[in-house]
This record gives sequence, structure tokens and C-alpha cells, in this order.
Amino acid sequence: MSYWQSPVVSVGEPDVSPPMSAPVVRTMRRSALRPAPSRRRLYSDAREQARLVRGRNAFVWRGRVFPIGVPLAAAAGFFTWQRRRSTRDTLAVLAGVGIASYLEARVEWSLRRRAYRRRRDED
Repeated sequence: MSYWQSPVVSVGEPDVSPPMSAPVVRTMRRSALRPAPSRRRLYSDAREQARLVRGRNAFVWRGRVFPIGVPLAAAAGFFTWQRRRSTRDTLAVLAGVGIASYLEARVEWSLRRRAYRRRRDED
């Protein structure tokens, strides 16, 4: 059986498909094997895709809040505790910095996702 023959054969006669006369136009999104304008652009696209595949919660919590926001909140709380020695002020600073880091991560996620989709649609 050749490449152009169908594996299903009707009774008595072989089913032979004609060869393609012209290349098939791709209507789907761009291929992963497309020529990139530069290696740097290709790597940045791959990084963005990897971030987006993991999802928003992974980006916000594991990527921004825990490694950046929590240490910043702890440092701000410790600094406030050393200066004023007020539990209420310290807890307010801890909560404020923690919430601010969460909101910043959500905004960053939406901006990155929007920029990636815009770049993808341009290509």
C-alpha cells in the first residue's frame, strides 16, 4: 500500500486517491516551527507560553505572592514592630503589603496575558 492509497479497499477495486495538486493553505494558528525574527523573541514567546500554561493561580501565588509578597510583608511588619511596637500597626502593615502584592500579581498576570494574545494575533 502506498502513501496515497486509502487503507480501506472496497470490494473488487482499490481506492486510490489522486495526488495533491497544490499545497494546503493553513488556516489554523501559527506553527511551532515558524521562522522566528530572532532567537530572543522565540525564547520570550516560549517563556510566556510556559507561564500561561501553568495558569493564573500558579503565577500569582507561587510566582509572586509567596516568593516576593510574603517576605516583603514580613520585613515591613518587622520594621513596623521595631519602630512603634504596636501590634495593631504591625498587623495592618502585614495585611496591607500582602494584599498589595496579591493585587499587583493579578494585574501583572492580566497584562502579560493580554500582551501575549495581542502578539499571537499579530503573527
